[in-house]
Amino acid sequence: MIDHHIGIKLKTAGIAILIIACCSFFTSNKNSERYRYVAQNTTQLISVFDRSISLADSISVPGKLKQLKSNYFITRNYYKHIEFFIEYIAPFDVKYFINGPLVKKSDLEIGSRIVDPHGFQVLEEQLFGTDTIDQKIVAAELRLLKQSFEAFQNKLQDINVNDAQLLEAMQFELMRMSSLTLSGYDATYTQTNITECVSVFSGLRAVLNQIKTNYALNKYPTDIHLQLINGIKSAEKYCALHKTYDSFDRLYFITRHIKPIYKCLVCLHRSELFPFTPVNYAINLNNEHLFERESYNLNYFSVKAVDTLGNALQAKLGELLFFDPVLSGNNQRACASCHKPDMAFSDGLQKGLAFETKNSLDRNTPSLLNTIFQKHFFYDGRARQLEQQANDVLHNQKEMNSSVDDMISRLNLSTEYQLLFKTAYKGTTDTIISYYGILKAISEYEKTLVSMNSRFDKYIKGHYQQLSAQEINGYNLFSGKALCGSCHFFPLFNGLVPPAYSDTEYEVIGVPENTTNKNVDKDEGRIFVSKAYIHQYAFKTPTVRNSSLTAPYMHNGIYKTLDEVIEFYNKGGGQGLGINIPHQTLPFDSLQLSKKEMLDIKAFLLALTDTVGLMHKPNKLPLFQDSKLNQRIVGGVY
Repeated sequence: MIDHHIGIKLKTAGIAILIIACCSFFTSNKNSERYRYVAQNTTQLISVFDRSISLADSISVPGKLKQLKSNYFITRNYYKHIEFFIEYIAPFDVKYFINGPLVKKSDLEIGSRIVDPHGFQVLEEQLFGTDTIDQKIVAAELRLLKQSFEAFQNKLQDINVNDAQLLEAMQFELMRMSSLTLSGYDATYTQTNITECVSVFSGLRAVLNQIKTNYALNKYPTDIHLQLINGIKSAEKYCALHKTYDSFDRLYFITRHIKPIYKCLVCLHRSELFPFTPVNYAINLNNEHLFERESYNLNYFSVKAVDTLGNALQAKLGELLFFDPVLSGNNQRACASCHKPDMAFSDGLQKGLAFETKNSLDRNTPSLLNTIFQKHFFYDGRARQLEQQANDVLHNQKEMNSSVDDMISRLNLSTEYQLLFKTAYKGTTDTIISYYGILKAISEYEKTLVSMNSRFDKYIKGHYQQLSAQEINGYNLFSGKALCGSCHFFPLFNGLVPPAYSDTEYEVIGVPENTTNKNVDKDEGRIFVSKAYIHQYAFKTPTVRNSSLTAPYMHNGIYKTLDEVIEFYNKGGGQGLGINIPHQTLPFDSLQLSKKEMLDIKAFLLALTDTVGLMHKPNKLPLFQDSKLNQRIVGGVY
């Protein structure tokens, strides 16, 4: 489907070994028995890789390819048994060398380098996704995987992960299964995702039973353990009875199996035997309500995670500043001018309106709902915190056209604002009106714009009457056949990759410049930030929540309806339309969705609408000594 131009050199294997071998945050562990199950599966993996390497060297011999494919499934089975453990201790290695997605990578964590995809998914594409198999690539990937697991095997004796951390690794794995495995993030060609879930559950069961043997029966929460094991067995049985990838009812499985298992894990974890790790994770691991608003730790997403004194009052102040045009260069434009509450904090225009002109800005105005659930801001990801995003807009000559001195001097003309700042920042060293205070107040307000109470969310909470059969099927298509969920990850439905929520994905989808679909839009996106050629025409994956209120769509606002957007993806993006996009990350062949399937997907998207309690705006703005300033309009003039 996609030509990834994979140029693998065997010396890459040495990089994988070096990275794994340098995991210095683990200390020596005498209790190697704790990892016996992991070690056994790793040994089996390496053994099968040995046999596969010899097969790859004679792949043209009749019967060898069939055996090689069979070995692939065997190794995937062993890997999935211990995926929860490897992902927990070595996520970098999994991403770059073991089971990363089939796209070239260029991230801050690796500097300016561009890394080809490696691991299981490259093997899968070669063995099951192409007409012509490249023997050299297959052999090189097998050797790289073998050496990576050998390095991991050698490291096991030095790893020191306690039983409480093993439970946390299992919690993360359940999130990974729901958000990635069931959305085709891997096993894209074989579509063995459901069968692989059984392997994951089998591994969790084995390790849980092993953990139990480490404690006296009178001290171990046996009842919770039994309930947990029975829940996992029930999930395995469901998967065994419903193996077909396209027809698998993901929402039923997540709500009736994954969530109850997760709840039992949390209950087991709350035992005094298993104290929670004091880490600022994106997920509140001590909260049993998985995939609900309460399960997310907002402090994780904030750079100012420790600066929490007075946040509620600062958010109230930030709301006033957000709707007050006093921050603009002409006292007529506010943040709310382009981010209107009744439009899910977008503006309904193809592209935003520029400052004091009838011209347009360069890009479509995105929604601010759930904006806190991001690690990068703007379509090209050039800002890495909310405060920086607000700073860029306030200074931009085309947007707010203001300056620090002007904003502070004007706000100081209001005794009301002086008191509001003094109260909001009471107990800090920053009680006067300052630029930091302005930016933090606005960001604290934007953090309150959390939209996770749609009918879809209510279904996730157990109110199963909230979604129709059409909407449920729409989600299963979204997450399955249509591949939408492999970029818009459940349940936030943006490009922040669960369960760690540390990576933001940028996709090259080939949006045309107009509806004639002749040429790609001239905006080259993230390449101006990363300078990486693979990011030409790449844009941050936005959320599809509240998309019923945020038309028009795409970074250039080219499509007016959801039907047009779904049709664009169904045709295979830009390349599917005949536009030359060398590094398109979207599959460019048709998804072959029927009209009914596209309508079902649209119905699901509409079920993600939720602005309850988020459309409030101030009745009035603070008074000023300057009578002209008191003529300001809440939300600005334009």
